[in-house]
Amino acid sequence: MKQYSLILLMLVFCGSVSAQQKKPTTTSKSSTAKSGTTAKEEPAAEAPATPSNLVMDPSFELDDVKLLKTYGQLPLMLKNWGSPNEAKADLFNTMAKATKVAIPKNDLGTEEPFEGSGYAGFRAFTKDPKKTRTYLQAKLSRKLTKDKMYCVKFNVSLSDLSKWGTNNIGMFLSDRKVQYANTNALTSIPQITEKSNAPIVTMSGWETICGTFLSTGKEEYFIIGCFGEEDNIKLEKVIKPATQEGLIMADAYYYIDNVEVIEIESVDGCFCGKTEDRDPDLIYSRSSAKNIDMKPTEAINATSTWFSYLSVEVPAMFEAELQEVAKLMQDNPSMKVELTGHTDNDEQNETKTKKIYVGLALRRAEAIKQFLVDNGVSAANISVVGKDNTMPATDKTTPMGKAQNRRVVFKVK
Repeated sequence: MKQYSLILLMLVFCGSVSAQQKKPTTTSKSSTAKSGTTAKEEPAAEAPATPSNLVMDPSFELDDVKLLKTYGQLPLMLKNWGSPNEAKADLFNTMAKATKVAIPKNDLGTEEPFEGSGYAGFRAFTKDPKKTRTYLQAKLSRKLTKDKMYCVKFNVSLSDLSKWGTNNIGMFLSDRKVQYANTNALTSIPQITEKSNAPIVTMSGWETICGTFLSTGKEEYFIIGCFGEEDNIKLEKVIKPATQEGLIMADAYYYIDNVEVIEIESVDGCFCGKTEDRDPDLIYSRSSAKNIDMKPTEAINATSTWFSYLSVEVPAMFEAELQEVAKLMQDNPSMKVELTGHTDNDEQNETKTKKIYVGLALRRAEAIKQFLVDNGVSAANISVVGKDNTMPATDKTTPMGKAQNRRVVFKVK
C-alpha cells in the first residue's frame, strides 16, 4: 500500500513538472538568438502614411546639365517625361549656361523656379507659322485606383516675352500613352483646368492650376498643355514688364513646375492655394500660460500672437495682453525684445504666386513692434525677424494646426 502511494505521489509530481514546462514563457531577443529560434512579436503600430505624389520628377530636377543647351530637350534629359507628338517641350535649369534654357533669365523671359533648380516649358499658342504648340507627357508611378479621388496640381507662369495669355491650359489624364507622328495641336478635353478657364496672364510668380479627379481605375498617363481648336481659344493681350529685355513673341509660352497627382479621401483634402478657399478669420488662441508670480522676462517670453490667414493686422483679442507687455517693457527700460514672425505652409505657397505676400512673416513681427511702440515702448528696444514657414509650431495639417503656425513669438534678448 505504501509502495502504491509512493508511486502515485511521484506521478503527480512529474505531471506538475511537465505542466510547468508547457507553460508559455517570455523570451528575450538575446536568448532566442543563442538558441537558434525566433520569438514571434506583435507588429508595431504603423504611423499613417503621407500621401505620395504619383508624378515622377515633378519639379524637373537634373543631376547633370552639361547636355542642356537648347529648346526641345525635355524628353532627352528626363526619362520620365516626353511629348505626345513631334513638337518637343523644353527644359530649363539654374546651372545651364546657354541663355535659351537658363534660369532665372532666359531668351523667353525671367522667372525663378517654384521649387528646386529646374522647370519645364511649353508653347500654348502661336501665330508664328514656323512654330507649333508643344505638350508634356508622363507616365504615373502607378495606375490610378477606381473610384478614388485625386488632387491634381501644377504651377505655370507666362513668359515675359509672350504677346498673349490663353485659356484651355490643363491636364488630360489617359489610360494610354499618346504618340502622334506630327506636330498638330491636341483637341482632347482636359479634366483639370483653371477654375474659371480664363486666360492665364500671371508673369511675376506662379499660378496654381488645381482640381480634383475621380478615377475610373484606368488612368496611367497624363498630358499637360493647351487643348482645343484654335477658334475656341480665348486670348488676352499682356504688357511686357519694363525690366524685361528682348522682342515680344507672337506666342503664349508658359513655364511649368511642381506637378502633383495625390490620392485624397475627399474634395476637402485638395487645397488649391486660393485665398477664397480658406476661412480667413480662423485665428488660433490658447489660454494664457502666465501667472502673477512670473518675472517680467518670463512673462514676455511666454507671449505669442496669432494671425488670420494672409493677414498682418493685429487681432483685437490680443491687444490687452500686448498692452501688458508694453507696460512691462516701460517698467524695465533696459529690456530688449526680439519678435519673430512665422507663416504656415499654405501662406508660403501663396508668396510664389502673389508677390504681395512675400515677407509676410517679417511684416507680422513689424506690426507687433508698431503696436508696442504706439503703446509707449522705445523702438530701439525691439528687433524683428521673419522665419516664414521654416520653424513650425506644429506639423498638423488641420485648419487649426495651420492657424497655430501663423504667429509672432517674443524673446527677451
